[in-house]
Amino acid sequence: MGRLGQGVFLIAGLICFGLGTAGIFLPILPTVPLYMLAGIGFAHGSTRSRAWFEKTGFYRDHMLPLKSGKGMTLRSKISSFAAITVFLGFGFYMMRETPARWILAAVIAFHAWLFFLHLPTREDA
Repeated sequence: MGRLGQGVFLIAGLICFGLGTAGIFLPILPTVPLYMLAGIGFAHGSTRSRAWFEKTGFYRDHMLPLKSGKGMTLRSKISSFAAITVFLGFGFYMMRETPARWILAAVIAFHAWLFFLHLPTREDA
């Protein structure tokens, strides 16, 4: 990958990290998926940031098993999905009668499909 491609990934990583951080305070933005995208952006953006990311506990506990095809533990799926649903559900409640409310409902449904029907579940804890 050339310098331009690495730069695009770094910028995308920074944007996702910023949006994920804003998602801590704004319930419409899903923090965990944005942080995961930021990690991907940083990992592809430079070899140094990739090496650092692969040493983190988050990568070892959550990303490495997914990358190797083992999947997530049921407990990890439930806790991640619950956190995302609480934050998105609060945004859904606060939106009242706006059309964006139904987009958010579709995002929640997508997360349910992704976590429980698409991602493999591993047995070990």
